[in-house]
Amino acid sequence: MFSAQLEDWFRAALGSAAADPARRGSIRFAIDFTRLLAGILTEGDISERSRVVMHEAISARTDLKEHEIHVLLGMALTPQNRVAIDDDDLRAFGARFGAAEEESLRAAVAEEIDLAAFASRYGEGEALLLLDSLFQVCAVDGRIDRAEIGRLTRAAKQLQIDPMLIGALFRKHDARHAAGELTIELQRDRYVIGRATHHEIPLPDPQIALQHVELIRTGDGWRAVDLRSGRPTLVNGHPITSAPLNPGDELRIGSTTLILGPGGCELQIFGVRSFSALSVRNLSRRIGRTILLDDISFTVFTGEVIAVVGPSGSGKTTLLNAIAGIAPASRGDVIFDGRSFHRMLAHDRSLVGIVPQDDVVHAELTVEESLWYSGRLRLPPDVSRRDLWLEVERVLQELDIAHIRRSRIGDAVRRGISGGQRKRVNLGQELLTQSTRVLFLDEPTSGLDPQTAQDIVSLIRQLADGGRIVFLVTHDVTPSILSMVDHLMVLAPGGRLAWFGPPAEAPAWFGVHSTDAIFAKLPDRSPEEWSQAYREGPAFRTYVRTREHLLGLDGVQPEVVPGPRRRMRRSRLRQLLTLTSRYCRTKRRDWSGLLVLLAQAPILGLFMWVVFPAPDPPAMFMMALSSLWFGASASVRELIVDRAIWRREARVGLSTLPYLASKVWVLGSIVALQCTTLATMCFVLLPMYGEYGYSWLGLSFVCSLTGWIGMAIGLYLSARTASSEAAVGALPLVLIPQITFSGLIVKVKEMGVLAKALSYLMVVRYSFEAVIKTGERLTEPLVGGQQERVAKPLSGVLYNLGFKQTAAADDMGIPLLVLLSILLSILGGLLLLALIRTRRTKEGS
Repeated sequence: MFSAQLEDWFRAALGSAAADPARRGSIRFAIDFTRLLAGILTEGDISERSRVVMHEAISARTDLKEHEIHVLLGMALTPQNRVAIDDDDLRAFGARFGAAEEESLRAAVAEEIDLAAFASRYGEGEALLLLDSLFQVCAVDGRIDRAEIGRLTRAAKQLQIDPMLIGALFRKHDARHAAGELTIELQRDRYVIGRATHHEIPLPDPQIALQHVELIRTGDGWRAVDLRSGRPTLVNGHPITSAPLNPGDELRIGSTTLILGPGGCELQIFGVRSFSALSVRNLSRRIGRTILLDDISFTVFTGEVIAVVGPSGSGKTTLLNAIAGIAPASRGDVIFDGRSFHRMLAHDRSLVGIVPQDDVVHAELTVEESLWYSGRLRLPPDVSRRDLWLEVERVLQELDIAHIRRSRIGDAVRRGISGGQRKRVNLGQELLTQSTRVLFLDEPTSGLDPQTAQDIVSLIRQLADGGRIVFLVTHDVTPSILSMVDHLMVLAPGGRLAWFGPPAEAPAWFGVHSTDAIFAKLPDRSPEEWSQAYREGPAFRTYVRTREHLLGLDGVQPEVVPGPRRRMRRSRLRQLLTLTSRYCRTKRRDWSGLLVLLAQAPILGLFMWVVFPAPDPPAMFMMALSSLWFGASASVRELIVDRAIWRREARVGLSTLPYLASKVWVLGSIVALQCTTLATMCFVLLPMYGEYGYSWLGLSFVCSLTGWIGMAIGLYLSARTASSEAAVGALPLVLIPQITFSGLIVKVKEMGVLAKALSYLMVVRYSFEAVIKTGERLTEPLVGGQQERVAKPLSGVLYNLGFKQTAAADDMGIPLLVLLSILLSILGGLLLLALIRTRRTKEGS
């Protein structure tokens, strides 16, 4: 029974081989490992197959030779070494043989190494390997019965193994659970399904509540009743509290699916054997001397929801950005199923879904339109329209928003769907690619009423149960929210890990009565002290260090995720067409804004008809300046209002060029329409044909080109500034110099050297001259200030304005084609600057 006695026997059997000092430690470990492995299995005879499994486990963990393992195992499996003695046995022994003998026996038992001592002596990795070997022996016939589940659960608790790992090992070893061969014959009238082993249908999965759902036989079938589990219970994909269960219906709790068989006589259980692990190892980030993250380590698994909480400045967003590769850490690694996560993301960004706090969707689109356009930009080019619509339908059903598919999304100003529904649409953008394995959600319940917030977190729980890892940054630590969470991560200021583990255990660790009191407790100690205390405590060993060893177990199957491959080439033409279509639709839906834009040109044309009786230099100047205004005012906010959406889509592969080109295409068409309308009205009303010899086509083109330059100026300002207010405020600083140095208020030939040099930098100076040169004559007042005007050749007008150096009639100054070339060069340069600046905003700079 005792390790010392077993060791003496074993050393005697080994003879001289046991005298080797180098083998003393390995022999000690082999004896402890073997005795515990055999001693826990106290019931019934050990089959030959079980002996083989135990032999292989000992061989894998020790350096014993085959015959040595055979001898040790034979000794360990003798009845006297397999009998476990508990307190009841000791008291019975004392009653029979006396108190002195009882104390002697107690002293001997105290010297024995138990499971907890084994974990303490040999570390978390060996403790997990011992538990894995126990599972392997219990499941030697491919199944684990209820009694063994309870025994293994107790062993895991003594070994201080995270309950999540128990579920992983169960899925690994019980082949029936994954293959759907686990069938329960329904002979009773009531069945309780839950994690507790005393229930009629025990499922050892941490994602399942202790008592989760009850099946009740009714007159015409069965009814599934959720037992206030705090976790989603789904029937055919729909959350229920109580619902009928008919043959063929699917009941899903956690990662387990139960299907009612024909006639309602049996229940077939399907689990998921494969899973993924995301391991963060020693993650640190510094900027100068400022510490943003300080040596963060933890491991999470498929199906888990992790709530990340902490005061402002504790590094919550920094941590998630570091994991997602948006702002990589200065030191440390992020490992996904044994591979570099960031290297995988470099080839496939769809592995990560990031849902920001704000609803980053177009308010003008309907729900299904928003998802469809998002899918067009995210999914590979070879996905057909039919397949894309199937994916949209899947997301609509998964998020329970199919009934509002044709509703306008809206926002805080424009009425649309509710805030909770908008959150679901926001989340749906990240679910269109089924390869998404890790979700990051930033304050998904902010601004929602308690019931809606509860519904959103319940939906998040369902997404995790479907095979994803979900990180949830939140300040809402109410019990109803935390009941959906597997682990709570508390960060102290400076990005220090103060707690990682089950939410229910956190208050006791911090010495408070409720989770929401943790924030008030944090200032009692320094961040360094909280971090150090946690690292030295048992929770760190159970929930951090032990978890790191799971994927090192032979046979634990990581989920099949494609490894590094060539980056998927996305068609820029497809992106351009998709973005242009979406932008046209959003512009068309914003009819009031579009109406204001289109009304500007006719109104200004009428004003010019009232003010200017004939085409003269001021009228030409107003045409040039108005065209510049049309373009600048139409575009100055466009990149700002879309910036959050642009960054989100750029993260999954949207190129900068198609994005900016779609803006240029749509806005350029609107501006060209405005400028052509103004040119047409002036051409007809002033009038500019006949003796003035103006070309309508040339006039419209020059005005449109000037408007496009204004659009490029607006886009650059929009890309450059952080807010719409700043961009609009910067616009007068651009336009006022255009007026001052254009040559109308002060003639170019009358300007000083510096003013004349600045005039050559002004767009309107060139477009003003180009507008004039699209005709043959202009009117000017007669000398003496009389009201009567006379049409004059352009040569004299250009000389008076200072646009040419001599009064010679054949000197026309800069040729029109050169002026147009200059304007085109300015347009190209501004668009290039806007492109460069837009690309920089992708990283948030």
